Amino acid sequence: MPDLSRSATLSGYARVVSGLGHDPQVFLRAVGLPPACLTDSDLRIPTSAVVQLLELSADRAGIPDLGLRMAEVRDFSNLGAVGLIMREQPDVRAAVRAMADQMWAQAGGLALQIEEQDGIAILTARIAAGGGSTRQAAELSVAVTVTALHRFLGPDWRPEMVVFRHGRPADPERHLRVFGCAPLFRQDRDAVVLLCTDLDTAIPGADPVSAGQLTRFLAFTAGGPDASFAFRVREMIALLLPRGACQVDRVAQHFGVDRRTVHRRLAQQGTSFTALVEQARRERAEAFMADGDRSLTVIAELLGFSCLSAFSRWRRAARQRASETAP
Repeated sequence: MPDLSRSATLSGYARVVSGLGHDPQVFLRAVGLPPACLTDSDLRIPTSAVVQLLELSADRAGIPDLGLRMAEVRDFSNLGAVGLIMREQPDVRAAVRAMADQMWAQAGGLALQIEEQDGIAILTARIAAGGGSTRQAAELSVAVTVTALHRFLGPDWRPEMVVFRHGRPADPERHLRVFGCAPLFRQDRDAVVLLCTDLDTAIPGADPVSAGQLTRFLAFTAGGPDASFAFRVREMIALLLPRGACQVDRVAQHFGVDRRTVHRRLAQQGTSFTALVEQARRERAEAFMADGDRSLTVIAELLGFSCLSAFSRWRRAARQRASETAP
C-alpha cells in the first residue's frame, strides 16, 4: 500500500504555477493526479506522486524554488487537524513532537525526527519516496516546519541554522527571505536547527485535554498510522534479505524514522522486527526448497545468511522450535 497524503499538501501549487504562466493541469496529468486534488484539500493521494509533481513542475516550468514559493503563500491552517493538535500543547517542544507523531495524517512517508543535545535541537525532515530527487518536497517540508515554529515563537524568530542535502541554488535570495538565514547545502540531512530554549516556550491558552480528544478523533477518522505498518515492514524485509542488509536501522531509514519507532509501532501491532524477519525467512525458505531449482548455498544467500553453515544452524533451530510447539 503506497504512502498517502492529504491533497492539502499541494496548497499553493496551482497559485504559484499558474501565476508564472503555466497550466498546472498539464503537470497533474503527467503524474496521474486528478484535477480535484487542487480544490478538495482532503483527498488522499500518493505521496510519491506529490513528490514527482513538484520535481517535474520545477524542472519543466523552470521554477527551481517551487517548494519555497508554495510555502510562502500558505498559512498554519494548512496543517488541518495536525495544526489544531499542535496548538493545544503546553509548549513548543510538545507541539513539535505532536507534529512528528501525527504527520502520517498530513503526509504519509514524511517523517519529522527530533534530536536534542548540548542545548541544540535538530528537526530533520525525511521523505520516503523512492530513489528520485526530493529537493522541492524537502524545501517545502522544512519551510512548513519553520512556518509552524513562527506560529508559536513569533514572526521575528529565526532558526539558528537550516541545512539541505542538495546543492546550492544559483540564486538563494528566496531561501534567505523564507528562513531568515543562509542555509548550508550538501549536508547530510534536510533540517532546521534551533535552541532547546526555543522549545521550552509555553503556548498560551493551550488545552491538553482538547489535544487528546483531537488526537483520538484524528486516529478514528483517518485510520491511524499503523494500519499497514507491519505489512510494509515485511515487504521491506523481503526486499533487503537477498542483499544481506536486513537490519532494523535500514528499514527505519526507509520509513524516515529511527529504530525505536519501528520497534514501538510493531509492538503496538503485537509483533516485532525479529519475528517478521523469522517469518519472512521461513516462508521464503519453504518456497525455495519446494521449487528445487536452487542450491542450498544460493538459498542461504537469498535469505541473507553470510554462509551455508549459518543457514544450516537456522534450519535446525527452526525445526526444533516447530517440534516444541507441535500438538
